[in-house]
This record gives sequence, C-alpha cells and structure tokens, in this order.
Amino acid sequence: METGERSGTHRLAAVIGIILVLVVAPLAAEWLTPSANLAPWRLGGAALTLVPDDGGSSDRGSLSGAPSPDSPVSLPDPWNRKHPGFGGTGHYRFTIRVEPDALADRALYVPRLSNHGAIEINGAPLTEPGGIGNAAWHWNRPFYLAIPADNLHAGDNSIVISVTGLANSRAGLSDIYVGPRELLGDAYRLRWFFQVDLLWIANLTVVILAVPLLFNWLRDPVGSANYGLFGAGSILFGLRNFHGVFDFLPLPVAYWWPLVSASLGWSLCFIFVFLLRLCDYRWRAFEIALAVFATAGSIMLFAVPTAHFMALAPWLWYIPLFVVGLFCVGVFAYGTFARPTLHRVVLLVGVLGQIGPAVHDILWIQGTGSFSSVLWMALSFPLVLIITSVLLADDMAKTRAALGNMNKLLEARVAAARRDLEAMYESRRATEREAIGTQERMRLMRDMHDGVGTRLSLLLSGLTRGEIAAGEVEDAVRGSLEELHLLLDARGPSTATLADALANLRYRLDPRLAATGVETRWELGPGVEDIVLSAEATLHVLRIVQECITNAVRHGQARVVTFRIERSGAALQPDSAAGTTPSFVILVIDDGVGIDNASALTRGGGRGLANMRARSEALGGTFTLHSDATGTVARLAL
Repeated sequence: METGERSGTHRLAAVIGIILVLVVAPLAAEWLTPSANLAPWRLGGAALTLVPDDGGSSDRGSLSGAPSPDSPVSLPDPWNRKHPGFGGTGHYRFTIRVEPDALADRALYVPRLSNHGAIEINGAPLTEPGGIGNAAWHWNRPFYLAIPADNLHAGDNSIVISVTGLANSRAGLSDIYVGPRELLGDAYRLRWFFQVDLLWIANLTVVILAVPLLFNWLRDPVGSANYGLFGAGSILFGLRNFHGVFDFLPLPVAYWWPLVSASLGWSLCFIFVFLLRLCDYRWRAFEIALAVFATAGSIMLFAVPTAHFMALAPWLWYIPLFVVGLFCVGVFAYGTFARPTLHRVVLLVGVLGQIGPAVHDILWIQGTGSFSSVLWMALSFPLVLIITSVLLADDMAKTRAALGNMNKLLEARVAAARRDLEAMYESRRATEREAIGTQERMRLMRDMHDGVGTRLSLLLSGLTRGEIAAGEVEDAVRGSLEELHLLLDARGPSTATLADALANLRYRLDPRLAATGVETRWELGPGVEDIVLSAEATLHVLRIVQECITNAVRHGQARVVTFRIERSGAALQPDSAAGTTPSFVILVIDDGVGIDNASALTRGGGRGLANMRARSEALGGTFTLHSDATGTVARLAL
C-alpha cells in the first residue's frame, strides 16, 4: 500500500512539474530572448508622420484630413494608447549609420508590427522572403529582413517603416532592431517558434486529442457528457486560436473580430461547465445562465462599432468572462480540496496557472500591457488542454480496463452458473431416469402379476383340486412362458428400438412355427429400424403381432405367414416441429382359410380380436382384419 501511494505521489509531482514548466514557457521565451545582446542594435525612437484614412478620425485635431507633421515618438508605439481613435498609416523614419565593413551584414528585426506593414531602405521598398508585402495582416507575426548590401551605403541610411491599421485595432510598432544578420536571425527564429510555430503545434494537438473525446460523447451522449463538454470546448478553442497565425482576414473586420472574441467565450464556457461537473456540481440554473450570458455577449459583440471594438470588448466581454472563470475555478478548487483525486489535483494546478496568462492577455488587449509581448494564454492554455486530454484519455482507458475486467468476471460467473445449471439438469435427468426405471419396474411387476402370476395361480389352484388335465397344464405353462418372454422383449436391456423387440419375437417364434411346417417371412421397410416406442407401447405391439400369428396358424390353418412393417406415407416427410412419433403400418398376411371358414374367434366373436382392437386404441392407432379366399390380412396402423 505504501509503495503504491509513494508511486502515485511521484507521478503527481512529475505531472505538476511538467504543467508548471509548460505554463510558464511563454514567459521563459521572453526571458530567453537575447535582449541584452540586442540592446546595442535597438532603435528606440523615430520621427512619425500620421496619415489618416479617408474615413478616419483622430483625437488630435491637426491629424484630421491631413498628414501630421513629423514628431518624435519612442518605441514601442501602441496606437490604442498613444494615438487613440487613429486609423490610417503611420510612417516611422529612422536614420542608421552603417560602417563600410558591415554593409553585407545588416538585417532588420521587428518583434511585432500590426496591422499591415511595408519597409523602405533609402527609398527602395523591401518585402519579407516569400513576397509578403503591405497587404499582409501582421498583427501576430515577427518581421525579419536581411538588408541587401546594394540597398545600403557607408554612413547614414534612411529606413521608413509604414504601418497601416484600423482605429482602435491594437495597431502599432514594437521595438526595432537593425544589426548583424546572425544575431537578429536567431532572435527572430526563437520569437517565430513561440509566436507562430508553437501556436500551430499546440492548437493542432488540442484538436487532435479532443476529437476522440467528442466521438466518445457522440456514441454515449448521457454517460460521456463530461467528455463532450471538454471536447467541444477544446476543439472550438483550438480552431479559433489559429487566427493568430493568419496573414489574411477570412471575413471583413466588422465580422471577424466579434466572431473570434465570441468563439473564445463559448469555448471557455464549455470548459467552465466541464470543471464544475468534474467535481459533481451540476447546477442547471447556473449552466442556463452561462448559456444566456454567452449568447447575449456574442450578440453584443457584433453590435459594437468596429472603431470602438478593441476599446469596449475588454469591458463588455473579456473581463466579465474572466470573472465568471474565477468563480468556476474557485468552485472547482473547493471540490478538489474536498474530494481530491490525482486527475483533479493535476488539472487544478494547470487551471490556476492560467490566471496569470489570462490577466496578462487582458491587459494586452486593453492596451495596458507591453505591446511587444507574446500572448501568454494562447500558448499556455492549449498545453493545459493537452494535458487534460491525456488525463481524460487515461480515465477512459482505466474505465475500459475496469469494464473489461468486469466482463471477464461476468463471463466467469456465467460459466460457473452454466456449469451449475448443467449439473442441476444432469441431476434432474438422473432422477427422472431413476423414476422412469422405477415406473418400468412397477409396470413389469404389475404385468407379471396380472399376466404370468394370474395364470400360474389358476394353474396351481386347478392342480390342487385335481381339475386340470396334463395337456391343459402344458398349455398354461407355455402361455405363461410366452407372456414372460413378451415382457422381456418389450422391457429387456437389449431392446432399444421396435425392430429389436420384433427381432427377439422372431427368434422365439420361427423355430416353433417351422417345427409345425409353417413358413414365416419377415419384411422390414426402409427407415423402420429407427422407430422407438415406450416399453408399454412396444409390449402392446408385440402382443398384437403374436396374437395375429397365433390366430393365423391355429385358426386359419395357414402354411405361410408374412410379417411386414413399413413407414406410412406421412411418415416419409420430415418430423414436425412438435416432434411427433413417425407413423408406421404393421401387416400380418397369411394364406389360411379366411374368416368365414375359421372358428368364431377369428371371425370376431372371440375375446382375442377385441383385445387387439383395444390395444391398438390404447396406442392411438387402428386395427383392421380383412379376409378373402386367398387369405387374411391383419393391419395395425400407428
């Protein structure tokens, strides 16, 4: 137990450490930027000329409708703060001195240029590699140009950076560096990685990891609601965050800015509800209120005039959203402390780590923060979403493993129950077989008592009184033996089918009939070998057959007796679903004198014929007797 707890603590510490490292990565990037090495190459000031656009407005009256005179300005120069309400183009003029031996080793590096930019060196326009000119939307891209040696000359050189931006659109220019290509190139590539490449990687990873969670919710909307909330919020956040790497606007500014801002609110609202539900707080009224807030806020964003959007959006949208987020994070923290789990604690650390980046970015949007700064939350929050996706995936894996173990346990229990049922059924079958055996023994005892026993009792009584002749004794004993043989044929261990019982009967009758000069013929049709009857039914059939053969020989004076058994027409069809016994017909044919010339017993006046009909009715069949000059046919149909 202690080993497991220690291992869990180590894992928790490792995950928390990873989150802390990743959350502060944007800040570390700024610290790692070789600012000290870049300081000698920084151009701290410029001469600025502002040219309003045709419909532009300015708080500075001298700028309305005409260019302003050159005025010195320090960098960075955020327009929202230093030139509020201005929209148009600002021309920043710098003068740099280049030594003759440095003409082939000069580059220009701009950490942030927003919204559009163009550069001239000594009157010659320059563009970025790849042809990006002043039509590009540069608000979140660093800018780097290796200055061709032909564009420079020893001594003073003129650089003009023209920045075009909309009013209140966070336009402006950051610090400018002109210096050695390798040094500025390293700084540019590091900035590009954290500001563009890492943004791509983080957002794409968020979307990829969230898609399986969303599909899991689509398959089980009720049981996986938390996965659906987090997946929807993560995918929406990842997709909207790609706007930071666009060098063009997919929509007009009047629609694009409100859409980007509203999508952030909706993605965060999904994640806020996810955090609450993760701690089992399902407040339906609050969730409805949050949906109303997101809807009303989105509509309001589209209603704000473009010229005032950047100034009003923080107060109307981002700050209220931040307050709601603080409330949800506080509730989540309370629930985590009340019922801590590894996943909740790790997620809480990551979420708390977003407060700083969120405040930083809100200040940047408002214009209070550093204009040159990298947006922290754009990088830190995707990393938290990635870690949360991994935690949820781990939770899904554990849940599936638990379900798999439960399925194995259920399968084992089902197998055990099946074995118990089979054992119970086998015990019941054994009991039934024993009961059937007991019933058969009872029937055998009853038949022996009623048949053989009665005959022997009468014989013993007659012998005692001296009323029976020797011939009658012989007939009585022979009849008792025949009855005993029939019982054994019907219920003996070697009797499995009706054909077996008839074979035993033939084995006993043939020698006796042959001794009296009677020829017997036994004919079995196809399929009769499989006929199986109960012991009692078999005994009835044997008695009817034996009675027919006896009558044919004794009363009909037959010399040839033919026994034939065959399936009836209906029996040739497959057995029905009810499993009824196949039908068959037994014929006993003799060449005797016939009914008319026979004794009264054969004509139907005796007890033997009535007994055979009674037995056939007990079997559910029919017995008929037909006689003519050629002989007699006894027919038993079942």
